[in-house]
Amino acid sequence: MAESTPESPPESPVKDRPFPAFPLSRMRTSTIMEDELSHRTQSQNTSSSTENAVPSIPSIKNEKPPEQPPQDKPPLLARIQAKTGLNTRVLIAMFKGCLPPVISIAMYESTSVADTYSTIGYVISIMAALSLPMLPRAKFLQMMFLNIVLTCAAAAVTLLQIYCATQARAHTTHAPPPTANGPTPGTRLAPYNSSASAICAIWLFVQIYAISVARAACPHLLFPVIMWGIFTNIASIYAPTFPTMDVGINFTERLLESFLTGYGLAVGVSLFIFPTTVRMTFFAQSTGFIKLVQGTLKAQMAYLHTLEKIDIFAILERAKEARMHPGKEPSLAKPTSNPEKQKLKELVAKLSELHGKMNGDLTFAKREVAFGKLNASDISELFKHIQDIFLPLTGMSSAADIFERIADKWGQAELDTSPLGIQRSRESVVFELNDQWNEIIRTLHDPFETMTEAMQAGLQHSLYALELAKPPKKQAMNNQRTSKVFSDDVEGGAVGIKPGDPGYSKYLETKVKAFYEDRKATLASYCQEEGIQLDPKSFRNSAAIIGNRQFKRNSQDEIVHQRNKRQLYLVLYMEFLLSSAGRAVLSLAQFADQKVEDGTMKRKRLILPGFKRMKKWLITLFNNEGEGSDDTLNITQASGARIYGGQSFEKAKDPDHLPPANRWERIGNVLRKAGGIFGSSHSAYGLRVAMATISVTIMAFLANTQEWFITQRIIWGTVMIAIGMTVSAGDGVFGFFARIGGTVLALVTSLIVWYIVDGHTAGVIVFNFVFMFAEFYFMIYPRFLIIALVTIVTQALIIGYELEVKKVGQKVATANLQPYYSIAKLSAYRVATVAGGMLVCFIWTYFPYPITARSLLRKDLGASLYLLANFYGAVHTTFGMRLRAVDGDTKFREVPNKKLDKARTDIYVKEMKLLAEVKEQCEWTKWEPSFGGKFPRKEYVAILQEVHNILNYLSLMSYASRSLVHENNSPNNPNQATWLQDFSRLVGSISVTSHEITSILTLLSAAVTNGNSLPPYLKPPRAYELSRKLEELDADILSITHVAEPGYSAFAVIQIASSLVSDDLGKLISNVKALVGEVDFSFHVMSTAHSSESMLLNRATTL
Repeated sequence: MAESTPESPPESPVKDRPFPAFPLSRMRTSTIMEDELSHRTQSQNTSSSTENAVPSIPSIKNEKPPEQPPQDKPPLLARIQAKTGLNTRVLIAMFKGCLPPVISIAMYESTSVADTYSTIGYVISIMAALSLPMLPRAKFLQMMFLNIVLTCAAAAVTLLQIYCATQARAHTTHAPPPTANGPTPGTRLAPYNSSASAICAIWLFVQIYAISVARAACPHLLFPVIMWGIFTNIASIYAPTFPTMDVGINFTERLLESFLTGYGLAVGVSLFIFPTTVRMTFFAQSTGFIKLVQGTLKAQMAYLHTLEKIDIFAILERAKEARMHPGKEPSLAKPTSNPEKQKLKELVAKLSELHGKMNGDLTFAKREVAFGKLNASDISELFKHIQDIFLPLTGMSSAADIFERIADKWGQAELDTSPLGIQRSRESVVFELNDQWNEIIRTLHDPFETMTEAMQAGLQHSLYALELAKPPKKQAMNNQRTSKVFSDDVEGGAVGIKPGDPGYSKYLETKVKAFYEDRKATLASYCQEEGIQLDPKSFRNSAAIIGNRQFKRNSQDEIVHQRNKRQLYLVLYMEFLLSSAGRAVLSLAQFADQKVEDGTMKRKRLILPGFKRMKKWLITLFNNEGEGSDDTLNITQASGARIYGGQSFEKAKDPDHLPPANRWERIGNVLRKAGGIFGSSHSAYGLRVAMATISVTIMAFLANTQEWFITQRIIWGTVMIAIGMTVSAGDGVFGFFARIGGTVLALVTSLIVWYIVDGHTAGVIVFNFVFMFAEFYFMIYPRFLIIALVTIVTQALIIGYELEVKKVGQKVATANLQPYYSIAKLSAYRVATVAGGMLVCFIWTYFPYPITARSLLRKDLGASLYLLANFYGAVHTTFGMRLRAVDGDTKFREVPNKKLDKARTDIYVKEMKLLAEVKEQCEWTKWEPSFGGKFPRKEYVAILQEVHNILNYLSLMSYASRSLVHENNSPNNPNQATWLQDFSRLVGSISVTSHEITSILTLLSAAVTNGNSLPPYLKPPRAYELSRKLEELDADILSITHVAEPGYSAFAVIQIASSLVSDDLGKLISNVKALVGEVDFSFHVMSTAHSSESMLLNRATTL
């Protein structure tokens, strides 16, 4: 029996409309989709028949969503875990972090250990804590290797320093007998000598400057440099008092033994107590990523469900109100807030953050020696599949912004110029247009839900097959109700198949193909209702419908045509991204099944990194990871053609020097670069740290204050300078107060640990472990890493010293001229010295001029704009090369494509890392005091968001253009390849891309970096407008009869993404112009009689 349909306004003949007007409610799904959704369809039959019997449509604005059944509140433990992030891995990391310092304090109770290390035993616990044993194995071993190398280098330099000091003493004074015991057994201190003190002060200054420059240039050397700083601070304070070289050697040996003992404890805990590898971390991140993808898919469906009742003109009114009153909160913001949209954005943000972490851990995971199943190549391929899933999801999450832009940009135009408005009221037009948009989303609901459930099942299968998650027991699975995704599929030949079963990817492949075939049948059914006689088979043979492609439009129908085209493109945009995500999930499932079939997952084996990988590790060990290793493309021989790479593949040019032409010029180049270090920002930071350190330690090198400096333990103020000196003022302000607070917290916890057990050693050790365990929780947050370390180090100093005195006695403890203090007084001294060191850090962050986070923000934001310009240039070239590859130009498929892909990927990774740093600096600006006008943080945040949006849209365009080549190479349907080739030839004959965007982004980068005004009348280029240009050349190429072509959907994605890029670029120009201004010498005079009128009297002339 035929179903009745809602009444709709009369429509023009098909030949006058190449893009049929929606609503699409008349589209029907195919048999497969009806089988999958049969039980839900049966439950809706009654309501559907009632709705079909009534021709009127219910109000969209007043319709309330169905009430959801109350959900059980999760258990208290689960809520705490979700709120704090405390899971098994975090608890293990906290346990491993606090265990080495506690072991060092406990083992000091051994008499042999106490006799060996004497009064510097507390150094062991500090080194054990700073070694970070909770890190995964590869990262820990790399950092430990650097710690040992730099500590041994510091010991060697210290011996040279002591030799110079003792020689200065020997040549300026007679050698009197030592007057006091030294800091270690067997060392004696001599009276003050100005020459020895001056020599040690110079050595200390030079060492602190050098290691601080290295710390600024190579951030991954942070902790090894801190170790060197602590070693040289301790040694330089005592070095002027050593009478002979033998005493200095004895002291250096004991100090080095203390450092290495702490390292040894950390190594033992890291390797043998809950051993954790980077591979384990990467696999756990992969599991978390896949589960986040599953959650994102659910959130996407929930958001699409809310769009079925959205009022786009309410969004338009809020946007107008926001533009008219920029400082006022829109009145309709709260009632129309969309929690589903917010949740979707939060999940995508978490996906992006986790993707960045996985990208950073990937290199370590491939280098690690392990006994496992997946080797380095498998890990790389797994990450590639994860990347292929990530990008379409990012594009799908942009649907929220797309709908808002449609309402803001096109809603009012449709309302003012729609032919419906000629004979109907404004309310009727609003209702009609809203109904059409809502029907589009309703049409997507069923196929999207089916595909989403299949993707979630495919992701779960990948987890089971790769052993990233344990499958449920068979008995439990049999008792559970079978999901509709796993129901019997007669056509696919799968009976009761479920994730984890062998060959599940083949079943998933039938689902992905079914989604594509259902899409064809849906479009064919709709076209038949519009008078175009074709069936799903017609999409495989374009010649069968050649007679139905004659379309004519008059000027009145142009508006309807443009609206219908936007609606169609939006549908194709969502379908393409969901289909691409489905194919990516299918590829992941096929990869998992392949690893099972070839025996990779059957047994574990020893996995060793290759020689080339280890060589690259050694090369990049002492510089920034991955930087400076980009390959250059000069001339390549491929397919009988000589291909020259552009200048972006070569090294950056020096405007002051030509490339060296001979050996002497190359030597001069090296010398010039070495000299340029002293003029760099890294050198400025190193100078600040050295000056801050010497401004405190100068008291240790003066006759009147040397003894006081040593006895009152002021040295720990200089140690905190080495640990806590930051680059920017914003970080300095936050760090100053936070580290003072951390030190006060250490004072409180130390007193609690000591007095709660009345100073009993066993109880003190136990409670010290408990509090350190809690303090290591904050180290999982990078922002609080140094603060947590300051707290832990201060507590280790206080508790370690008191237990040390209790073990060796006050006589031995005070033999080094340091008087004994009770724990209360000692804690106060520790807080005072640490606070003094932090205050000095704060002063030298601002003096002689402040290095603010705001200036760094502007500089890095300019660099991100420049990287974005490079990324657009790479995407621009990629798009052109892929179109030529579709057209049969094979010489562009080999080496150049690989080089271009690598360059584009490297730029994307660098841009993502830089944007994360810019975001962090933007947060630091809140802590910086403002002198004068306020900081325009709102504009910077807007620019940062627009750069991020443009980067995502460009990535989406590159991803969509890749599908053109894939579909062209597909042997399944040669007619698809024919249409793609025709399409590529037409696109190649017009200017589809423009380098204007590259030029504009480069200009914006220079303006932001240097603070120069923008040139006048700077506007973004228009979007590609491929559809209009192609229709002018060939009206048939974008006919509705080709809408089922995969390349057509890719074209729709590129068209929408390019339009979004153009919109964001316009906003970007406006915000940059608000920051730096515009070169404009025109005059605007306001009439006193009519204040609302303005007249341009004169325009500036160019001299």
